[in-house]
Amino acid sequence: MRGVAVILLAVFLVNLPFVQELRFDREVDSSGKPAVAEVLATSSVGDRHFVDYRLPGSLDPRRVRYSARVDDQTFAAAKETDQVAVEVVPGKPEVHRLVGRVTSRVFLVVAVGADLLLLLGAMAYWRRRRRWRLHEVLSVEAGQDEDTASLRWGELVVTARVPSGWATRVSSGDRVPGSLHLAADGDVLPSRVGSEGLEQVSGTAYVVRGRVRDARAGRVDLDLDGTLTLRVHTGTHRIRADIRDLTEVTGTLTFTPS
Repeated sequence: MRGVAVILLAVFLVNLPFVQELRFDREVDSSGKPAVAEVLATSSVGDRHFVDYRLPGSLDPRRVRYSARVDDQTFAAAKETDQVAVEVVPGKPEVHRLVGRVTSRVFLVVAVGADLLLLLGAMAYWRRRRRWRLHEVLSVEAGQDEDTASLRWGELVVTARVPSGWATRVSSGDRVPGSLHLAADGDVLPSRVGSEGLEQVSGTAYVVRGRVRDARAGRVDLDLDGTLTLRVHTGTHRIRADIRDLTEVTGTLTFTPS
C-alpha cells in the first residue's frame, strides 16, 4: 500500500500544474473582468516575445510580477504603450489571463510524459509485487498435527505451516499466491547479534533477524537483507524494538494462501 500511495502522490504532483492552468482558464472564462496591467519589461528570444507585467494595485495589493509569452501584435502594443490588457477574477489576482498571450503545451507535454513513465513504473511495481506473492511449491506433506509445505520465497527455500487440507490440493511445481508470516513465540526485542535473514531451527520453527520497518498493535514488519519483508504476528507478546532497530524473533513460519 505504501508503494501505491507514493505512485498516486507522484501522479497528483506532476499533473497539478496542468490541471491548475485549466482551472484558472475556466474561472477566467466564467468570472473574469477586463483590466489594464502595467508593462515592466519586454524581451525577445528569436521569434518568441515575452512581456513582464503587474496588475493595478486595486486588484493586486502585493503587486506581483508576472511574465507571459505574447503574439507579435500584443508585443508591439506593449512596447509602445507600456500597457497590456488582462482579464482578472475579482478578489483573485493570481487567476487572470493576459489578452494576446501565446499558450504553451509545456504543462500538457510534461504531464503526459510523466504519466506514461509513472504508468510504466506502476506496471513494473505490480509485476514485482505479484512475482513476490507467487510461491513455487517444492513439496507438501499432510501430517497428523499439521500440514506443511516447502516453498520457494524469492531466493529462499522455506518450510511453512499451511491450512489443514490445503496440502492435498496442490502439487510440486505449482505456483501459488499467498503470504508468509511468523507467529512469534516471545517479545520483539532489539538485537545486535547475527546477520539479517531467516534461520531454520527445525520444521516450521525459525529465527528471523531483520530491521523493523513498521510496527503496529499485534504485528511488526521486518526487512530482511533489504530485499524481503516478513510480517511477524506478535499476539500477546510485546514489541520493544523501534523503527529501523535490528531485532531477532523466534516463532512458527506460516503460509496463508490467497
